Amino acid sequence: MSLLFDVWLVGGLASGLLDEVLAGTDLSGDDFGMYSLLRRYGPVTPTQVHRWTGLRPTSISAHLKRLETRGHAVRSPNPADGRSHLVGLTGAGKEAHDRATELFHEAMHALRARFIPDTLRERLVLQHIDMVLRESAGLDERPYRVAPAEEARPKDHAGVPVLAYPGAPLTAFEEQQVRLYIDFLRSQEPNRASPA
Repeated sequence: MSLLFDVWLVGGLASGLLDEVLAGTDLSGDDFGMYSLLRRYGPVTPTQVHRWTGLRPTSISAHLKRLETRGHAVRSPNPADGRSHLVGLTGAGKEAHDRATELFHEAMHALRARFIPDTLRERLVLQHIDMVLRESAGLDERPYRVAPAEEARPKDHAGVPVLAYPGAPLTAFEEQQVRLYIDFLRSQEPNRASPA
């Protein structure tokens, strides 16, 4: 067994868990990932989706056709080159994503307690594995970056990390909860290119 096999196992477990969590919605776990990508970074070309996900172009094409059939995605000409097209979510697609996101966040809330206080550390390890795999496959960088804690925190005029909050100091657990909520809020804003 190897690290690559470990990643494959974790990917399968995550996909199965997402399918189970989202069983009451119109979306599968794979759908939720695609909708989230299009919601946050779309509209984009199918080629860019490939360069971010590493999925085969035929798989992306079939997936996007399913979204279009549901009325959840729309294609438009790409003004940058005129030959390709952009794919983005429709209003109905965003509504379907919103419904699924509620269940996703409920599940993440239950899982979060099992990772805290090391969620950031684990995400950084996964990001490093992601980077190595992307470089090996010749793919683009991921569309967002998880910053180490010292980079993620705003700094005052002296360069000292601070959390802009006027109340009593937060515990490490509370600060982690605030960061996760910020990630959730950022995930709801289309076309936002800040780190997740």
